[in-house]
Amino acid sequence: MSMSAELLRQISLFKDLTAEELAHVYQLTVEHHYQRGDYVFMEGQEREAVYFIRRGLIKTFKVDDEGREHIINILGRGSMFPHVGFFQDTPYPATAEAMESSILLSIRCRPFDQLLTEKPEIARKVMRVMGERILLLQSKLQELASYDSHDRVIALLRHFAEEYGEPHADGIHVKLPITHGEMANMIGMTRESVNRIWNQLRREGVLSGQRDEWIFNIERL
Repeated sequence: MSMSAELLRQISLFKDLTAEELAHVYQLTVEHHYQRGDYVFMEGQEREAVYFIRRGLIKTFKVDDEGREHIINILGRGSMFPHVGFFQDTPYPATAEAMESSILLSIRCRPFDQLLTEKPEIARKVMRVMGERILLLQSKLQELASYDSHDRVIALLRHFAEEYGEPHADGIHVKLPITHGEMANMIGMTRESVNRIWNQLRREGVLSGQRDEWIFNIERL
């Protein structure tokens, strides 16, 4: 199985598909290459495809009426975006930009809809997983809403450690080209507040390292 096909197997949306069913999905994929700063799509454009990250990092964000950028998520290998792409006809809800050299797979929405019509068992399995993801997202949003500033930063760092961390003898190493300001607008805080909590966590020995590569003491985190 090719690397691209193997990537689809690792994506939760397709986790219950058989090898034969996965092969039908893989036949619809197209590979794309992006450099740092390239846009995958822009907010408001007609939704044509859903993307899967084979390599690299993608930032999704919205821009308010005053031109300020609000990051929705930072996505790494194996991630799918936009999350509701196959099941809505609305335009892209945000802008997607490559944060580094990236390789993506895309599946166009109309051919995928046709596949689900022709293969109802695939449709049933995919919709069940989507239902599970929605429930998990609702639970996380409710949990986050009850957090104070300190706990919001901790929750974000845990997310980074789980999604992008590499275990080493001295802790979990995370390489992400993201600033404190970008972290702040991901969790509805000010950059100054994130800076203050970040420095506190350094003093407590929860994290160390330099910009773009942090080391988390996961037990203290």
